[in-house]
Amino acid sequence: MGATSTASKNKYNKKAYENFNVRIKPELFARIDAYCKENNLSRSQFLQKSIDTFAPFHKEDI
Repeated sequence: MGATSTASKNKYNKKAYENFNVRIKPELFARIDAYCKENNLSRSQFLQKSIDTFAPFHKEDI
């Protein structure tokens, strides 16, 4: 991948997404990671599904 392509993707990602860094115990990470692998989910998808399940909200409220 060329430098221009990488720079373009980085610029888009910076504008379109936020970072969410957390520190969790290794045991919890292992549980989440195993669940994601068993269910063919990314950790981002896991987080989205967890939020939708346990803290639902209406998109128009944002």
